[in-house]
Amino acid sequence: MPRPAEAEDGVFDSNGVKIRYVTEGEGEPVVLVHGWMGDSSMWGRDGSGNTKLNTKDADGFQLIALDCRGHGKSDKPHDPEKYGSEMAADVVRLLDHLKLEKAHLIGYSSGAFIAGKVAATHPDCVLSVVYAGQAPVVAGAKSSDFSEVEVFAKAVDKGEDLGSYIIAVTPLGKPKPTEDQAKAIAKLLYDGKDVKAFAAAGRSFKNLDVTGEQLKKCKAPILFIHGGNESDYVKSRVATVQKLLGRGEVKIIEGADHITTLTNPEFGSTVLEFLRANKQK
Repeated sequence: MPRPAEAEDGVFDSNGVKIRYVTEGEGEPVVLVHGWMGDSSMWGRDGSGNTKLNTKDADGFQLIALDCRGHGKSDKPHDPEKYGSEMAADVVRLLDHLKLEKAHLIGYSSGAFIAGKVAATHPDCVLSVVYAGQAPVVAGAKSSDFSEVEVFAKAVDKGEDLGSYIIAVTPLGKPKPTEDQAKAIAKLLYDGKDVKAFAAAGRSFKNLDVTGEQLKKCKAPILFIHGGNESDYVKSRVATVQKLLGRGEVKIIEGADHITTLTNPEFGSTVLEFLRANKQK
């Protein structure tokens, strides 16, 4: 009986920045791109918190999860110029490093910005693309679209307690934490993390913008997926991009929000069904 492929934890040089990645399984490659201030363990972790990708249900696919620059175990430059389009280039360079011509892309939250940039600039590298919890940044996006990032970055610039950021980004309709509660949450989330790198990465998201014409050059199948309780802002952006492209399946996970969508069993089953439907071999 064949043994399952062991997970491989690797590192490569991406234009002078060390990028860490994890691969597991065998078959058609699927690159998993996490969201802002997360890392590759967002896609699965072991009891010690290390990235562990579950290939049990993903037979026939090689899962590849990277730590985006500024996150996880990858290098963390503080210069915003080192982010933006370079974050998308990291995905392409990762494929080159692994000697892969094409891959399925799954981007969650800001990972969808990165996946969109890859699809627009390297359409021939993309077998299919899942935009989860977000949509690509289309040229002409308003600066207010990234106001949450700027609240965080300004607090970091000033050396302020990030509890102020937690309070500022509490969704409307949900009770705001007290200052002490917010400070405790911020300590839990950001202690030991390189918040200057997070700020630099976040401020560069607007530079992941693409034009509608560029996006249309990528003919690969598309799935948009988000929670039914996702913010109106995200719902609107997804609808706008789907309309712009004139194609792409939209799946709503009822009862889920931006945080809980990823762990909802329906998310995993929907994405796997999409991947299998668009398998090349």
